[in-house]
Amino acid sequence: MVRQFIFAAVVIVFSSSAIFAAEPIAADFVEQGDLSLKKGELDKAISDYTEAIRIAPTLAEAFRHRGSAWGKKGDPDNAIKDCTEAIRLDPKDASAYYTRGRAWLDKGDLDNTIQDLDQSLTIDPKQPDACTIRGVAWYKKGSLDNAIKDYTEAIRIDAQYEMAYNNRGAAWSRKGDPENAIKDYTEAIRICPKNDGPYYNRGLVWGKKGDLDKAIGDYTEAIQIDPKNATVYIERGRAWYWKGDLNNAINDFNVAIQLDPKNASAFSNRGPTWMKKGDLDNAINDYNVAIQLDPTNALAYYGRGWSWQRKGDLDIAISDYNEAIRLDPKNAQAYYGRGASWHNKGDLNKAITDYDEAIQLDPKMAQAFTCRGKAWSQKGEPDRAMEDFDEAIKLDPNDAGVYTSLAWLLGTCSNPDFRNGAKAVEFAKKACEMTEWRKARYLATLAAAHAEAGTFPEAVKWQEKAIELTVTASEREPFRQLLELYKQGKPYRDEAKK
Repeated sequence: MVRQFIFAAVVIVFSSSAIFAAEPIAADFVEQGDLSLKKGELDKAISDYTEAIRIAPTLAEAFRHRGSAWGKKGDPDNAIKDCTEAIRLDPKDASAYYTRGRAWLDKGDLDNTIQDLDQSLTIDPKQPDACTIRGVAWYKKGSLDNAIKDYTEAIRIDAQYEMAYNNRGAAWSRKGDPENAIKDYTEAIRICPKNDGPYYNRGLVWGKKGDLDKAIGDYTEAIQIDPKNATVYIERGRAWYWKGDLNNAINDFNVAIQLDPKNASAFSNRGPTWMKKGDLDNAINDYNVAIQLDPTNALAYYGRGWSWQRKGDLDIAISDYNEAIRLDPKNAQAYYGRGASWHNKGDLNKAITDYDEAIQLDPKMAQAFTCRGKAWSQKGEPDRAMEDFDEAIKLDPNDAGVYTSLAWLLGTCSNPDFRNGAKAVEFAKKACEMTEWRKARYLATLAAAHAEAGTFPEAVKWQEKAIELTVTASEREPFRQLLELYKQGKPYRDEAKK
């Protein structure tokens, strides 16, 4: 027994000596792996780290580095496995907790991410990277104050840490603080002017603020740095769209599609641009492609529904709105669009129900109040109509449509208690002025208002001008009937629909 114990002891000493002797060799493989990792040769790096582990199976550093390589290769499970072994071998390795935390983040496990980064920062509090990644986890959990706190700590540790400024800017933006967001993005750009990300993110904030020129400027800077990023072209195209520069918008969407033909967002954004240009067929084609690429794209169904509605295919439009609502029950615009289709089909009750839902989801949607007011007016409930028109004007005093709708009610309502010719003329004129006297329906409303006010020569004059602006015979014929009525000195009365 004694002899055997002594032998065992010798063996143990021999094995330990072998390990200590092996570690320098294993360290060489770790160093080779690190060089391969820097070059982006991930398989070579993993192979080197694996050889280091074979030589020295208790070398925690080799497991941690291989875990990092697995993470960069997009294999968080193997990254977690290796980092867990590294932590078992060296429980005080802050970097192993950090690397495993990043892998948990890649898997979407935010709680484990935060837990590992807490541990990493407890071991070594001066890690700006760990603070930043934990901030990302808090951001994704919706805890913006904690995210900002972590990004701020990262900046305190390293005042030149561009990523922390960029990420803190995103948190400020999501909190609804565009000024602080722009300030942080600007600092990130100052630190690293060759990074396209902060330019793109600052452009998004400028766009939300309505400063489209600055947004376009920042997107252009981002494109100059990285001309292959389809997403930036899409956002710049959106900015051109809101500026009313539809040709530049389409050009940018075209480039985005060339760069990424499977990007559903590029097609679903080019669709409304075609719509605004009056090209409904191309709009529908783009929405079709967007839906093929992403069948869960509620906005594409909404846009296609709106296109069908404008083409007069109301049943198809309603079908698309139904799908948009199924995919996104909180989409107020889809309810509004479906309500407008029911309205055009003459189903006022269903229209009002959808307008109600749109308003509940978005109480500041002025056009929903306007259309619901028109529906109430047509149902013979002018009191409710007046309430909706008043609210629409409060929400959007620059919408000519609500003034002409109000003027029509005041000038043509079958209930004399609600008619007021002078006010009708006032509101109708305002609508015509806002649209530069170019809309036939608005001029016809002014004519009806003058008829109610008893100024029939003016009624005849404006009705004739309205007829001049009509395009189709179906639109022109009812206008001519109204003209004959005014020539006879009779005002028009809008009877309620049952």
